[in-house]
Amino acid sequence: MSPPPDEQASTPATGSAFDGFGHVARSIGQLVAPTTLLTAVLFYFGWAHVYWYFNYFGVDSTTLNPSIREYLMRTVDALFVPLTLVGLIGMAVLWGYVALPDSIRTRRPGRWATAAMVLIAGAVLVNGLSRIYVVTPINKGLCVAPVSIIAGVLVFWLLVVLRRKRLRESLPATAPPPSQAAAVAEWVILFLMVGINLFWIATDYSVAVGQTRAREWAAQLPTSSQVIIYSEKELHLSGPDVRTTPCDPDPDTGSAYRFRYDGLAPLSRIGDHYVLVPRTWRPGHGAAIVLPAQSPGAIRFEFRLAGDTVPAKC
Repeated sequence: MSPPPDEQASTPATGSAFDGFGHVARSIGQLVAPTTLLTAVLFYFGWAHVYWYFNYFGVDSTTLNPSIREYLMRTVDALFVPLTLVGLIGMAVLWGYVALPDSIRTRRPGRWATAAMVLIAGAVLVNGLSRIYVVTPINKGLCVAPVSIIAGVLVFWLLVVLRRKRLRESLPATAPPPSQAAAVAEWVILFLMVGINLFWIATDYSVAVGQTRAREWAAQLPTSSQVIIYSEKELHLSGPDVRTTPCDPDPDTGSAYRFRYDGLAPLSRIGDHYVLVPRTWRPGHGAAIVLPAQSPGAIRFEFRLAGDTVPAKC
């Protein structure tokens, strides 16, 4: 039941901080389906991971023609840590807020506390924005800049919400309600600021994961499996660590494979290509080898564990 008219008249005009959130969220949902947006984010994660992984070995991944499925599969590796951290932080915030006494949850920050929050939020926001123009020791860390921008913006938004609440409580009951257009515009700006910086975080993190995985794999090269390539035609694989052995120099004998190459380690098959590196590869020493899966001649791969003796003859 609604209160009597006299009680309605005495109720001050109030508005929620989330007045424009639903409108903006519905508009975004009508323009971009949630599954489409999620797929785009995962694809972007996978693209950055693949690009910087192969870039460590000097290979431009765009020439390998990876499929969307391969990009999305690489995303799984990059999402373990961020999803775990987001879940832990979310649970800590929700459970921590519920565990606080009512006297603390309902207490509003005083003038000095508000001033301190403004100074801290301003410093954090400036630290993040400065990364766009200059790299400093306090803004060059992994994801430091975008996280600083998001944290600064959200703290300022919280302070503005508290300030508006105090102002609304001091207004007379006949005061007009808050502007819906202003609330929508505010949430559009918040969505843009947070969304852009989330992509910045995704870029930094996926690049770091791709490079880290590449360094880990390169460090395991001496003990990794080795691959021997038997080829019908001369592949002209160059490199001091790649050994070429003629298997059958006389093509009239009917041998399918005339050349053998060893001293290689399989890096990956992606798109329509095989990517291999010499077993003694290290940054600045040795080149990665890219072989098309559909080569003009017959090719056979023979995989051996580290330590297996490679026969001197074919």
